[in-house]
Amino acid sequence: MCDLHNKVLISTQPAESFPEFENALNNSGAIIYSLPMISVSEAEITEQEKNTIINISQFDWLIFTSKNGIQYFLKKYFDLTEKKELPENLKTAVIGKKTATELIKNGVTPTFISESNLAEIFSIELKEKVIDKNSNVLLLLGNLAGNLIQNTLENHVNTVRIDCYKNSIPKSIDLDLIKKINSDKYDMIIFTSSSCFSNFAETLIKHNFQIQNLKAVSIGKPTTKTMKDYGVIPLFTAKQSNIEGIVQEIKTYYKPKS
Repeated sequence: MCDLHNKVLISTQPAESFPEFENALNNSGAIIYSLPMISVSEAEITEQEKNTIINISQFDWLIFTSKNGIQYFLKKYFDLTEKKELPENLKTAVIGKKTATELIKNGVTPTFISESNLAEIFSIELKEKVIDKNSNVLLLLGNLAGNLIQNTLENHVNTVRIDCYKNSIPKSIDLDLIKKINSDKYDMIIFTSSSCFSNFAETLIKHNFQIQNLKAVSIGKPTTKTMKDYGVIPLFTAKQSNIEGIVQEIKTYYKPKS
């Protein structure tokens, strides 16, 4: 048993993702707030990128690293082509079971599903086990995704990247909740991406609030690195980089010590 009764937990993940976190702690007794520090929306793409999507059958593989990538890519593809399904020749690779579930929900069975949620492991698997040399690969990502996959696949396959969605700081932020954090009237604040944390940190700095003594937790190593860059040491870093992993770590953290 864990003792989460009346613990004040604050999630900074996008608003549309918050219910997953909230539901995972349902009946725990915790008081859970949503403080979205990132907003996800469709990205504008160039005419050349539109033509790439229209002529997508030239590729051997589509690579997805998130549910957002799938959702916004398929919207663009169906809008541009007026088709109802992807070409049969295309193979798909996804990172994590959640991303795979989203693809399946849209009628596509992934060719490869990485069990890991780490981009570095995923990219090595693609290069060493999954994608044949000189294949044509289309990466469908967000604007803040790094270049790790492209760099790993360099000199192995031909890659094209399209940023289908963009992450930005929300136009409206709950400053009352920010003040609650600054007044230490909370128990834990959860960060599920580097961009969530950097947006939060810059908001605190903008309002001359303290940042170093945050009771913060991190979903994974990249987020932890960003936190440390700002001088914040997380209470813990989840071993499994997804919502299930961070929820399990929270329960373990609040488990009574014997």
